[in-house]
Amino acid sequence: MSAGYDTQRVTTADNVGINFRVAGLATRFAAALLDGLLLLILLFVATVLIGAIADALAGTTTGNSADEILSLAGLLLAACLVLIAILSFTIAQAVSGGRTPGKAAMGLRVIRIDGGTANLGAYFLRSAAYIPDLLLALGPILMFFHPQSRRLGDLLAGTVVVRERTPVTLQAATAPSPVYLRSSDPGPVIDGLGNLGERELNAVRTFLSRPGLLPGQRAELAGRLAGPLLERMHLAFGAPERLWPPELFLERLYLQLAARLQPGDGAGVLPPPPYGGIAGRPPWAP
Repeated sequence: MSAGYDTQRVTTADNVGINFRVAGLATRFAAALLDGLLLLILLFVATVLIGAIADALAGTTTGNSADEILSLAGLLLAACLVLIAILSFTIAQAVSGGRTPGKAAMGLRVIRIDGGTANLGAYFLRSAAYIPDLLLALGPILMFFHPQSRRLGDLLAGTVVVRERTPVTLQAATAPSPVYLRSSDPGPVIDGLGNLGERELNAVRTFLSRPGLLPGQRAELAGRLAGPLLERMHLAFGAPERLWPPELFLERLYLQLAARLQPGDGAGVLPPPPYGGIAGRPPWAP
């Protein structure tokens, strides 16, 4: 596995590279807070039970025997608190494939540094290392300076915490690319729309869904696309549409043609971002 500052790249046995986004310090801290709240509930229940049993036993004896029972109960309580903390995190990660409740809520997961699923021993080491990580503040210090935010438990267990991949649904895979518009105003009615169909609409949509073009490239491509469309629409040479900047023409053409051919379909159209005018620098340009 090769490591970047915020990614982990895994090369599988089939020589296929997979990138994982490493969880940052802030996200892991938020997950730890959620886990800590749940752990406090378990520790409170254990404290109440052991305290009640110790008080009941001490009440039946007197003198040194009662003191010994209370002292023993205190040691037992401390041991139980440590055991509960370690086992709760170990079991939670083991049964969920590397996720505690807090990590699940924040979309995080523990994996091996080679990209595989960690085993029970690795989860136990990570959980046991919470003690020095918290008591000696080793965890926050190591996570702050380590490129992949790994704490002592991760270094001992050979693990790293990554962001879970968002599952790809059929709807997401087949959804059209978002269209970037500078204005949602379709403008005055354009003549000759009846001469255009789905093919022309898809061509304009493809152009409007391409971010990252330099202003000059975008303007040139818009002009090359607008020319044939104007001819196909049989617009007169003095028509106002021929005087519009090509990008403005294509945006208004898309809005009007989409409303005509696909009424009620506004999916994939992003709200217009702040824009300084047709001659300004498009907000999506690099």
